[in-house]
Amino acid sequence: MRFDAAMNPVVSIVKHIGWLASSVVLLSACATAPVQEMSNARQSVQVAREVGAGEYAVYNLQTANEYLARAERELELRYFSRARHDAIVAKSEARKAHEVAVVLQQAQAALADSEADEESLARARALLSEAMEAARAGRDRQATRLAREAERRAGATAAVDD
Repeated sequence: MRFDAAMNPVVSIVKHIGWLASSVVLLSACATAPVQEMSNARQSVQVAREVGAGEYAVYNLQTANEYLARAERELELRYFSRARHDAIVAKSEARKAHEVAVVLQQAQAALADSEADEESLARARALLSEAMEAARAGRDRQATRLAREAERRAGATAAVDD
């Protein structure tokens, strides 16, 4: 009896698996560089720096810079999927840093221009201080919420007696 490879189902399956594996390798090698994602991340980090995130949202800006640096290394190594992911995370962190910096600056400006009574102003200052601490710790949602509340309190005016 002669061995016929074409008739053996195991040989056929192994051939198909080999073809499938080589196709996957070929397709992953053809993945495109995340050019747009890298550009978006770099621009977001730059904009965050320009609005003062280095002073107000250090944690988020530092995280964005770390992810961007990692994405750049991965891009050089042609790990495009990883680079794309890390560039997207860098952009997200940079946007958080931007938002926190802007909100904190708005709250500071509101306090500087405030005509609120001393009690409201003291509470607004305390809230702003808490917001700054939250921002330094990377708690961007809490920082944003507290800064907006500080801004609201700073805008409150004393009731006028008739």
